[in-house]
Amino acid sequence: MAILDHTSNHPKGESWQQPTWLDCEPHCWQSGTLNRAELHATADRLMILPIFPTACAGFADNILETFAASWALNKVMREAPRFAFIAFLMYLHHGKGMGESGITYSRIVALYGIGSRSGVLATPTRIKAMLGLALVSGQLRQSKRDQADKRLKVLEPTEKLIAPMLIWLRGFLEAVEPVAPLLKPAVELAYLPGLFGEVMTYIIHAYRLDEFVLYEEFQEVKLFMFRENGYLTLMEILRTMRFADGGYIAQAPSVQLAKKFSMSRSTVRRLLAECEELGWLSISERGGHTLLLTDNFATQCRRWVALEIVWMAGLANAAAFRIANQASNCAV
Repeated sequence: MAILDHTSNHPKGESWQQPTWLDCEPHCWQSGTLNRAELHATADRLMILPIFPTACAGFADNILETFAASWALNKVMREAPRFAFIAFLMYLHHGKGMGESGITYSRIVALYGIGSRSGVLATPTRIKAMLGLALVSGQLRQSKRDQADKRLKVLEPTEKLIAPMLIWLRGFLEAVEPVAPLLKPAVELAYLPGLFGEVMTYIIHAYRLDEFVLYEEFQEVKLFMFRENGYLTLMEILRTMRFADGGYIAQAPSVQLAKKFSMSRSTVRRLLAECEELGWLSISERGGHTLLLTDNFATQCRRWVALEIVWMAGLANAAAFRIANQASNCAV
């Protein structure tokens, strides 16, 4: 049974309740649609529930197992610039049915440029490298649909890209499901045709029109997200985090992480050393076997997980409702 439900009545019907942190339906997103204060307040209400520490550890464990089970997923989502790349691709591809023109290099560069307001998300050289790798590996291909301008190279994602993304979505929704209400079981919702593209579209709407990214108020989380395999390292810290002897302790053993996710041990060690220099944690056992976390670092990481849960549950439900509504209208 999901235990988080801080939503208001949806204006059009009884089958879905629109989150109070959305001021209009997300497919009609305009600047100001996202109510940041209410989004954070909803996450804070989740965070104070007695079950949340267990739910947070369970969330991290589910994400780690999802990545461990998919070699392809582990390669395409190592850090924030690569996740942004996937989100931009799916947004542009999904948008072609709404009068947009699909995936092109210039449109991807333009989307990355929005994020540069708070720091460079990826350089043009990096973007070209990611695009080239996606083409060479068969994750992207040139679109066969007719173009008014034949000089415009329009691309589209292949099953090699979409399949691991659906694995990620299913794993994420299964991690969310124990504490957030979903319209369908996660295993069904994740594979609903069009849902992944619709959710990515809402995420990019928030990014474009409200300049919102989930880690914007969490500098500690942002550091992990922008480091190679930092996301998985952070998930391991969250999975093992517990309160003992008056403080928070956790683990991020470099040897085990390297073996499970085919990452470099030195990558993990350098990241933990950087966090230690910043005063966020202390390494009391070499190799990340025992970490002493500051209260602020532990709290910020957990607040971010609460925000992730609230955010993704709301967007996934909104996407599912829209898809069902469109299907219903077509059937009439």
